[in-house]
Amino acid sequence: MRIGIISDIHGNLPGLEACLKALAEEGVDQIVCLGDLVQFGPFPSEVIDLLQRNNIDTVQGNCDRAVAKGRDDTGDHFENVHWDNMASEQLQWTEDQITPEQKRYLKKLPSELRFNVGSRRILCVHGLPGNISGSIQQNVANEVYDFMLSRNSCDVLILGHTHEMLLQPRGARMILNPGSVGGGTLPGEATMAVLDINEENTTASVCWHRVPFDTLIFEKKYRHESLPDTFLKCVLLGRDPRGKWHTDDYTRRLKWAEL
Repeated sequence: MRIGIISDIHGNLPGLEACLKALAEEGVDQIVCLGDLVQFGPFPSEVIDLLQRNNIDTVQGNCDRAVAKGRDDTGDHFENVHWDNMASEQLQWTEDQITPEQKRYLKKLPSELRFNVGSRRILCVHGLPGNISGSIQQNVANEVYDFMLSRNSCDVLILGHTHEMLLQPRGARMILNPGSVGGGTLPGEATMAVLDINEENTTASVCWHRVPFDTLIFEKKYRHESLPDTFLKCVLLGRDPRGKWHTDDYTRRLKWAEL
């Protein structure tokens, strides 16, 4: 069974469309979305519609929850107070763009998805199990990964939220993160993953995909809505909208200063 995994779309319709097309070409049997459909990007309503039309299994992200409940804070931690203030203003804009029906859809999204492929128990969440805004750091002690898998009774734990690609194999079990469709993981590219599980012997493998999307459509809509340039630059140059760089490539930082 081949499972397509996407996460953290953040209102990026061109990125989502490109990923769905790529997953169709991959011939996946199922697609799972790990949440954060909205916030930061200019297409929140369109993203919700597209996921609903395709009947994609989706969990609730912290941004989805904040919009659904009319909050002024997503629970994210930003580079500085200025970025935090911009995010709060854009959160209000995002809430104004979606319909009451879409808000109810976001509110009803589950906190987790569990299913089996053969004897493999798979758990999908946004942040951490039981903590929608939580995150696991790279290179923590192996005992931490083992504890998370055992405590949550799963063989494959699939996480989003950080926008960073991650794979931690633990014997026959694993923890993975597909990165982000629209959260600035790579400049002008979405990332996604395909989990391939052999249903006979339950061996599993993961492949990540870099998916270019039409940045001109994204930028045109973004500027039309007069949204903060900072978060547009994050998508174009590959920077997390909370402020973190997911790379040591100094040329991106130079371009950031030039724009």
